[in-house]
Amino acid sequence: MEILGAEAVPWSYKTDCCGASLVMTRTDIVVQLSQRILSMAREAGADCIVTGCTMCHANLDTRQSGLPALDGAKGIPVFYFTELMGLAMGHKESKKWLRRHVTDPIKLLSMKGLI
Repeated sequence: MEILGAEAVPWSYKTDCCGASLVMTRTDIVVQLSQRILSMAREAGADCIVTGCTMCHANLDTRQSGLPALDGAKGIPVFYFTELMGLAMGHKESKKWLRRHVTDPIKLLSMKGLI
């Protein structure tokens, strides 16, 4: 993401799994792992999370609405890396996908001058 102009924030959970394979059988574990990832990202100073896994993107974005309001884990936009690549390269269709996010990314992207 740095090659596209983003600042990558180092943090201890940046490669941890959200538990996507457990989403049907152990939702409680997925919620716990997702909350931990989101909280640690916020604590490290991240404005958003960019992932290369579609299941992590789905879990980290959609599960925020159901998380308890602890540790600032709510309200962190989550992107699949190709979304930001499209925006950085000026691909006009990229903006259409943003409205599909559960956690609204528009404010952050506007502040960063990307839309």
